[in-house]
Formats: sequence, C-alpha cells, structure tokens
Amino acid sequence: MIVDLNPRPQFAAYLARRERWSVLVVHRRGGKTFVCVQDLLLKSLTYKRPGPPLRYGYIAPTRDQAKDITWGYLKEFVSPIPGAKVNNGELSVVLPGKAMIRLYSGESYDRMRGLYFDGVIVDEGADIDPRAWDEVIRPCLVDYQGWATFIGTPKGRNGFFTMHQKAAENKDGNWFSLVLPASRSGILPPAELADMRENMSEAAYAQEMECDFSVALLGAIYSKQVTRLRNSGAIGKVKHDAALPCWSFWDLGAPLNTCVWTVQFLRGEIRLLHCDAASDWTTAQRVATMTGRGYDYAGHVIPHDGGAKQKSGISYREELKRAGLRNVITLPRADDPNARIARLTGLFPSMLIDEENCRFGIEALENYRWAFDAKRKTYGERPHHDWCSHPCDALGYLAEAADCGVISLGPSGRRHPAKIISPIDGLGDTPWHGIVISPLD
Repeated sequence: MIVDLNPRPQFAAYLARRERWSVLVVHRRGGKTFVCVQDLLLKSLTYKRPGPPLRYGYIAPTRDQAKDITWGYLKEFVSPIPGAKVNNGELSVVLPGKAMIRLYSGESYDRMRGLYFDGVIVDEGADIDPRAWDEVIRPCLVDYQGWATFIGTPKGRNGFFTMHQKAAENKDGNWFSLVLPASRSGILPPAELADMRENMSEAAYAQEMECDFSVALLGAIYSKQVTRLRNSGAIGKVKHDAALPCWSFWDLGAPLNTCVWTVQFLRGEIRLLHCDAASDWTTAQRVATMTGRGYDYAGHVIPHDGGAKQKSGISYREELKRAGLRNVITLPRADDPNARIARLTGLFPSMLIDEENCRFGIEALENYRWAFDAKRKTYGERPHHDWCSHPCDALGYLAEAADCGVISLGPSGRRHPAKIISPIDGLGDTPWHGIVISPLD
C-alpha cells in the first residue's frame, strides 16, 4: 500500500525528524495542522513496536476546534486506505494494523487520564490548561516513550513561548524547532500578505503572521502588570517569613476548578508564596498539603457562595473547617467582576511572586483576557471564561477582602512594620470579618 502524503517542502524536515519533542511556530494558514495530520498518519502506518495497538492523539483547546480544524483533513487522508474505519461520533480512525488516531478536547483533558499514547499533537497549547500536559498528557507518553509536537502562533510569552525557548535552545539534543513567519515561508501570495498588513492592526499582524512573541496577548487583562513584575525582578524566589502569619484566598468549585493562593503581607509587600491548583486533589488533600508546609495561617477567604449548602448537605465553608482550617471567612456577594479586576490591577505594584510555587497562577495571570465580541469585532466588557479564570478570581478575592475590610494592606508600595490587630479564631463565623493587618504608627 502506498499513501502519497506530498508535504510542503517547508515541513519536510519536520516529517523526517528524529527528535522526541517538537515545537512548530507557524503563521496563520501556514499548514501546520495539515502537516501534523500527515505526520500522525505516517507514524501510524510505519512505526512498529511490541504490545497493544499504536495510539495517537490530536489535542485542540475544545472538541469543536478539533473537529472543525482537523477532522476533515484526517478523514480525507484515510479515505483511500483499504480497511480504515472512521468513527464520526468519537472523532477517531482505526487503520490496518489497529493503530488509532483520535481527536481530543483540551477542556476535557481529564478523560485522557490513564491512557497511553505513542505520540500527540498539542494544538494552540497556550489556550489549554497547563495542568493538562503536566498531570495527564505527559504521563500518557511514558509507557512507550511517546513523542509530542506543540503547534501554534504566539500569544504573548506564555507556556507555548516557554516550549519554543526549550526547542530553540535544544540543550539535550532532543528538541526539533521550526519558526515560520509569513515573510519567509513563501506559502501565501505577496499580494495577500500586503492586503492583510493593510487591514490588520500592526500588533495583530506581527503576532499572527510574523510569529512575534514580543506582542502582548491581544485583549490581555493582567499581562502588562506581570511583565512589569518580571522586568523588576519581583517574580523569582520569595522567602516565607516564619514570624508572620499567612492568608489563603480561594476560588471554589469541582477539584479541577478549585484554586488557592497562599499569601503573606510584609512591609507593604504582597508576597504570593503558593498557587495550589492540582486537579485531582480532594478538599482534605488540598488542606493537608497547605497545612503540611508548616505555615501559620491567620485566616482563609472564600467567595460568598462558599456559605451555601452543597449536595452533601453542608457548605464548602463547613467542609473546609472539618478538614482542619480555622477562621474561614465568607466574603459578601459582589456581582461586578470588572470592579474586582480594577482593584486587583492596582495591587500588582506591591506584589512579589514565587516563580516556582506559583507557576500555574503566573501563567493564568498572563493569559487572562477579555472576551472577544465576534459581532462587534472588538473585545467585550467581560472576561473570557476558561482555565485562567479560577486562579485569577481566587487572587481577585484578595482585592475584595481588602476592599470590604477583611484585611487592611496599608499604603501601597510603602515599606513599614506591620502588626496583627485581632488574631482571634472564630471571627470567620461572621461573614466579612477577619484579622486586620495595618501599619504601626
């Protein structure tokens, strides 16, 4: 059987690669999805190993994106192959020899947990919760030393940028890197590029067509603030002061969506020590991890719905107390997320962020963005809801706690000694009271 893939010459080196990990940074309409489907088909038909059938995955941010962008190509390629089976419901094909290629949603990444893969394509990984790779996809490649390819266009200096840097440096010789801007690819007609340059914003053209990572994420909410913190050295190793208590700030939900920041306030600084967001933790495991660090917690702040009864018959607040937390404080209801965003934005100059322990939270802050209004062709007045929302909301409750008097941060950006005014357990029994930190006179 002969299958004619006929790849574009710009991607021939990728199809012939020997490296395990690959990053393709390619301009829009450059053909990165097309060649990756070709690669999956090539590997499925030619690779041999003992054990169960080969299994490959194509992972896009959502199922609809996987179907709209990739499914048509995959079906077209396998249609001439005798014995190939196409399952439209599962978005999968099974080839002669039982090798499977299936499309997956990054939104539902937990469904891949426990599978094995011989190789995966991660499309627009910047739009996928980074826990998908760390907790689920990477472990799926262990059994048969599977490979992975990350593809996309820049969206600021996020996780995809980090992968691009690793591939470009190739310190261990195991990374393949391809950067293909439109001005060098020769794929799109010059007249078309000229028209796009004229009718797109300079930033959008640089990002989408010239693969420029220096352009801030379009519609970003906190990206500039995080960049300023990086440039000032405020993101790095942040030391915990054992003489002062910590606070935690929670966004609640299913284990996948629950996020907790551990914070310490010191001399006008807001020190972000940890961002805990492991998707497979129970409430008890999350609390045990926090308390096991040996921190002295003054209080724990949760949103207003934390006081409502769950299906279990108790509130989340009560569940946290049963798990061992003291002084769990429920914030009053606040219906305007924009006000929370504005308050939090004003606190960034006082922040220090531990880069290692808050990696997930930092990436969320960099990728949090306003929702795009397709009808008006502009960014709307509400934030886009995705995996970034949970850590950003959790940190936003710090700003709400300061606004309603649960905590007092003191003059922003000023260094001064601090004291705890009322360290009394039980204040959390009355919503929106807590331990107040204020500067000494």
